[in-house]
Amino acid sequence: MGRPARLRDPTSRRLVTARRDTRWRGLAATLRSGHAAARALAVGDSRSFVRALFLASAVRLAVLSELLVPRSLQDVAELTGATRPERLEAWLDVGVATGELARRDGRYRVRGRRARALADQDPVLTAHYRSLLDYQAGVYADLADRLRDPPGDGRPDLEEHADVIAQVSLVAAPFVVPHLADAVAELHPARVLDVGCGTGVYVRALLAADSDVQVDGIDLATGVVARGEAELRAAGLASRAGLHVGDIRDWTPDADRRFGLITLINDIYYFAAGDRPALYERLATLLEPSGQLLVVTETRFGSVASAHLHLLLACQAGAASLPTESELVADLERAGFEIVERHRLVPTEPFVGLRARPTAPSAAS
Repeated sequence: MGRPARLRDPTSRRLVTARRDTRWRGLAATLRSGHAAARALAVGDSRSFVRALFLASAVRLAVLSELLVPRSLQDVAELTGATRPERLEAWLDVGVATGELARRDGRYRVRGRRARALADQDPVLTAHYRSLLDYQAGVYADLADRLRDPPGDGRPDLEEHADVIAQVSLVAAPFVVPHLADAVAELHPARVLDVGCGTGVYVRALLAADSDVQVDGIDLATGVVARGEAELRAAGLASRAGLHVGDIRDWTPDADRRFGLITLINDIYYFAAGDRPALYERLATLLEPSGQLLVVTETRFGSVASAHLHLLLACQAGAASLPTESELVADLERAGFEIVERHRLVPTEPFVGLRARPTAPSAAS
């Protein structure tokens, strides 16, 4: 049986026409098959997903800063320790296809905005992309197992990825730091306690807000606290701040120290919902008579980010969960606090800052 006459035509113009007809027939078949719009959206999702995977793997390889100048395949193999150049080349081609890398004359360099920021070692972006593979994606990959965990069981993310989780949370720092500065300017506390201080980012922000203030920080993660202490020493701030490893629920400050301001920033959700009123009562005993408590947190409902974070928390070992804003207020009031100030800090996000004071002096004060 012979081919269609048009395909036997020797002119290139007729061949091109045949190919175009094939493409149009394929498109028409796709449209007739149903869910065409959903399929088109899925293609876009896949491209974004591949870009994110490429950048996350590039952070793991720690190679993008080396590609600020053009590098050959052999150069990149030596930098990464790759012994399978065909696989390395395939990976680099993904970077080129997504626009994050450029290739010219067999040499590769960073091109895309995200890749350039990562090459410049932007700490928040680096933590974000590292967490995609190390922390965020795992919940979805093993969700079936997590849905059958016994109570209290779950992923050990907080133990294994404490540093990267702390770094990712700093995406909100540009909104939190001015809020802290306002509270310090209004209250003029002599001493502040930062609960869940991590590496001391907000400890340093509090110190910068008032040259006379002294700050204590406490966190469960030994390694994170050690890093924070080193950064305080490097900044010449160690004489005004002290970081402690411990659980705030049973920690006793030196010399019965009391605080004019206590902050809980991006960590109230690690305490079980039923334990939060007791935590606030405990913190009230650490406040000066005129002291206040500042709680800053993402809350449940209102954005994709908050829903995603709530799932990550819910699948961890323990009983972590995002509170709703109304639950925050109710728990504080149940613990004997009254709300002094209440703000939505991040545009488009249910990320709030609540300042509260005890309605009656604590017996320990």
